This record gives sequence, structure tokens and C-alpha cells, in this order.
Amino acid sequence: MLIRKATLLTMALVSLGLVACASGFKATYDADPAHDFSGYQTFAWISDNPMIIGSTNRMPNPLLEPRIMAAIEDGMTARGYRKVEDPESADFTLSFTVGSREEIKVNSYPASYHGYYGHPRGSYWGGSYYGYGMATETQVRQYQKGMLALDVFDVKEHRPVYHSVAEKSITESDRKKMDETINAAVAAVLEAFPPQ
Repeated sequence: MLIRKATLLTMALVSLGLVACASGFKATYDADPAHDFSGYQTFAWISDNPMIIGSTNRMPNPLLEPRIMAAIEDGMTARGYRKVEDPESADFTLSFTVGSREEIKVNSYPASYHGYYGHPRGSYWGGSYYGYGMATETQVRQYQKGMLALDVFDVKEHRPVYHSVAEKSITESDRKKMDETINAAVAAVLEAFPPQ
């Protein structure tokens, strides 16, 4: 009994740590407001391969699926749910979608320059009116936005009851620390589950 309590406490602390890491992800949630989540005790994956590939311009990494599954299972266990193998005997089933897209961000900002332009405080040097002016510089940056979506289906009613999506601009550091990135994304999509 003591070991079980220690394990649950550890899982709760891990879960809190994951939520703290999730600050880089922006998550949105939607749930059926009439659905009662309070009776849920068990969960299962909707299939052996629950990962759906969403829109992406990169080849998906096949190693993502088991890592995301493990992180979601840990998150659900920390919330007190028990995993079962048979989807039909579970209270709810899970599937998730991963995707990415390239985005472009354009920033324009004023930049000072010196030139031969009229200015009230300019000086007349050698036949030219020299002064200060303002120009606009434009900076274009291309980046990749990653997405993880989680769907929860009620087994008895055979319908979706919860959907969440987490998005973030993926950096080179995120790619190098893939496990941390996955944990943060999972913490973000689970943050509002179960809905209150």
C-alpha cells in the first residue's frame, strides 16, 4: 500500500512537472458540456496504431508514436485512470494526431539611416542638403509549427467527447530534446482533462 501511494505521488509530481514544461505550447480544448466524465475509470487505445498523420510537409518520424503513447499513458495514469488492453471494456478510448506546417513571419520596423534627404535639422555640405531620415526594414523568418491533437471517445456511446490541440513553433532545441518536447505537448493537451 505504501509503495502504491509513493508511486501515485511520484506520478502526480511528474504530471505537475510536465504541465510546467508546457508553457511553450498553446492549447485549445473542446468537450461535450452535457457529458459526464466523473464515472471514467479505465482507458484504452482506439487501435494498436492510434497515431493519425495530419497535414505536414515533412516525413513523419515513426518513432514518435510509441513515445507519445507512453507520455499520454503516464498522464492518464497520473490522473487516476487505469489502462486496459481491450477497447470495448474501457470507459473511454484515445487517439491522437500529429502534424506540422511551415509558416512565414514578416516583421517590419523603422531603421535609421543617413542620407542626402531634406530634414529640418540637416546641414548644407558641399552643395547637398545632408540630413537624417527614417527607412523601414523588413525581416522575413521561416519556421515550423508542430501540432499534437488528442481525441477521447466514449465507448458506450461510440462518439467523441473531448478534443484538444497543442501547437508550438518548433526550434532546433526542441528537435534535439524530443522527449521533453513530447512531454510538454502531451501535458498541454491533457491540461483540461477531465473537463470540470
